Amino acid sequence: MRRMSIRSAMILAVSISALSAGCGGKAPFEDRKEQGIEAYKAGVLLDAIELLNQCAHDRPQDFEVRYYLARTLEEAEHYEDALQEWNDVITLRPTMVEAHYRRGNCLVTLGRKEQAIEAWKKVTELDPTYKEAYYNQGLAYEEMERWDDALQLYFQALEADSTFVPAYLNLGLLLQRAEQWDAALRAFGAAIRVDPGYEPPYMNRIQILRDTGRDEEAKEEIRAFIETRQPEPPLLDSLQILLDEPN
Repeated sequence: MRRMSIRSAMILAVSISALSAGCGGKAPFEDRKEQGIEAYKAGVLLDAIELLNQCAHDRPQDFEVRYYLARTLEEAEHYEDALQEWNDVITLRPTMVEAHYRRGNCLVTLGRKEQAIEAWKKVTELDPTYKEAYYNQGLAYEEMERWDDALQLYFQALEADSTFVPAYLNLGLLLQRAEQWDAALRAFGAAIRVDPGYEPPYMNRIQILRDTGRDEEAKEEIRAFIETRQPEPPLLDSLQILLDEPN
């Protein structure tokens, strides 16, 4: 959640109070709308919810109000209410990719994985390059233990973006689980090539090589990791112990 300085929060609170104290206790719509959006952007979520809810009641067809109210409710972790708002946003803008994506995020947080997957499928229908939507589907399928479906979605995420390291990592982990060792090594190796500074793929490759009796290759991997990452103790000490082990 975004935070703001005490001084900025006090200024915003005074502004909101001034608006609320306007003619008849209710400031003009556009003023309340602007103040609600500013409160959201400043991280003052309860004030934003109050102001934007008022605006949504007054003008339910105002897209900007409904969009920022949905964002605010989601960031405030009011996921059920946020879901309803994203539904209304989609009614106003049926092809808005972000709205479908965030709707899926709310659904999965509420434990409705199948519905979340359908929401993310809609995202990729609208935008086939939206890698995070494929990836999130893969995560949901993993939680449902539908391993083949998860694999397929990680491959699709990589088709959308061949530099998407999280998909390489999860793909490698699934292949490792299935004991498809060489394929897993390739997936982790691809992750390393894309982001040499990211540690987990190195560790996974080392583990696979040791588990499959390829000790010298594991040691070569450890040396490459030490040279590339220059780890500090205690990780360096642990890796040195592995290097010193007889084959």
